[in-house]
Amino acid sequence: MNINLSQFVGRLIIGSSLLITSTLMTSTQGFAAQSVDKEMTVSANPQIELKVQRGKVEIIGWDKDLISVTGQLDELSEGFIFEQKGNQIHIEDKLPSSYRGNNKDGSNLVIKLPKKLMLEADGVSADYKVEMLSGKIEVALVSGNLEAEEIEGEIKLYTVSGNIESESLNGKIELETVSGDIKDKDAVGKAQYRLVSGEFESKNNQVTKLSIDQVSGDIEGNFIAAEKIKLVTVSGDIKISLGDKVSKASFDTVSGDIEVKFTNMPNLAFEVDGGPGGDITNSLTDDKPLKSKYSSRESIQFKTGDAKGRFSINTISGNIELK
Repeated sequence: MNINLSQFVGRLIIGSSLLITSTLMTSTQGFAAQSVDKEMTVSANPQIELKVQRGKVEIIGWDKDLISVTGQLDELSEGFIFEQKGNQIHIEDKLPSSYRGNNKDGSNLVIKLPKKLMLEADGVSADYKVEMLSGKIEVALVSGNLEAEEIEGEIKLYTVSGNIESESLNGKIELETVSGDIKDKDAVGKAQYRLVSGEFESKNNQVTKLSIDQVSGDIEGNFIAAEKIKLVTVSGDIKISLGDKVSKASFDTVSGDIEVKFTNMPNLAFEVDGGPGGDITNSLTDDKPLKSKYSSRESIQFKTGDAKGRFSINTISGNIELK
């Protein structure tokens, strides 16, 4: 067969193009996200360990002894782990030990679990939404937002860099973020909130025992059912509403204004130290604050009702208002 130079070059170009196209398709397929659709029947009150490093995860409780996982795996996934050993179930979208690049979508999974369970979930750069569960629930993230709704039991939600939004939590509650805000609504039980840099807001809070530790940021909320309160903050304003059930409360702050409003007259003995800076305004009784003889420091002690409980405020700088 006689082939001239132009025909040879043409065939070479076509062959090279096909090779390049095939290589690109293979490369693209290697990094394409894979679908997952799996189910597993489990015994009552299972113990579940969940790990999804990147992406979005929605966890929903339902009235079935069945685990369902649907959605897309991370494009960097090295395999999906879905295994059971006794009453323990391990669910993981496994990624390389180290990775870098512009890949950012991560996993996108919907996981349905039995309502009553023990759950430990963690992620690196992922957003989690958890709802309708009961039991011991712990979710820990490095970088990502957390949403939680209708959870009952022992609840621990942590994120280093991200916001936490929760609604209708009931039980022993711990919410913590280092760099982010916490917005909580309709909580019931005992609650501890910790923030380093961020705002705290709570609405219609019905917890009886309340603890807030915050370094920098404002605190705002109504805690009508609160009986025992401990609040520690360094910098930021505090504006809260309380009911008449308070039996013991202590506020320790460095700087920032404090406003405490009671919906009903409490039964408390008040001890308020305004520090060297700031003013004290008492609208609960006719008692007036006293100034130190040798400085502008203000303090006040007074009682309301039968004074069965104790309420103390200590601050260095900032205005204090009780009403």
